[in-house]
Amino acid sequence: MENDDNLLVLKIVKGNTDAFRQIVEKHQSKIFYLGLKFFHNPEEAEDFVQDVFLRAYEKLATFRGRVPFGAWLYRIAYNLAVNKYHFNRRRLTELSLEEHGLEVETEDREANPEVKLSDDEFRKRVRMILNEIPDIYNIIIKMHYFDNLKLAQISGILGISLNTVKSHVFRAKKAIKRKIAAFEGA
Repeated sequence: MENDDNLLVLKIVKGNTDAFRQIVEKHQSKIFYLGLKFFHNPEEAEDFVQDVFLRAYEKLATFRGRVPFGAWLYRIAYNLAVNKYHFNRRRLTELSLEEHGLEVETEDREANPEVKLSDDEFRKRVRMILNEIPDIYNIIIKMHYFDNLKLAQISGILGISLNTVKSHVFRAKKAIKRKIAAFEGA
């Protein structure tokens, strides 16, 4: 399965548009499902699928085959979904506040500065650690813990066996624990 995708990618890079159609048909339902999880609207999810495949096509030359193509594509989709979701949420909040004649504030000034600093530092540390582990571990950890997907769902989305997903989760947790311990020991 993974080799089939790699062959299709090579064909696409050489200009074979039919190969791109095959990639889209093979992976579009997984990307659509992710879009529904984020946007809860089929029309937005369909637009999201188009955006993901356009972005993937533009970045196809950067695919090196170190991770399964499905995982690479899912990472593009996940990052795009997170960006769109946060943009949409921020925009809706701004519009709602403006409708009521309130000034839009980007910071919560009533929050305790020490708590905010601590939360910000923790988020930065988690992001840093997640970026230091291998991409496939990063993707699976985000899917499982942040998106609340079951391991079997992740297996289906990424097109890898359930045992491989379990192994990746175990190794990712181990790597994260090592990095946290090293960070706290520093």
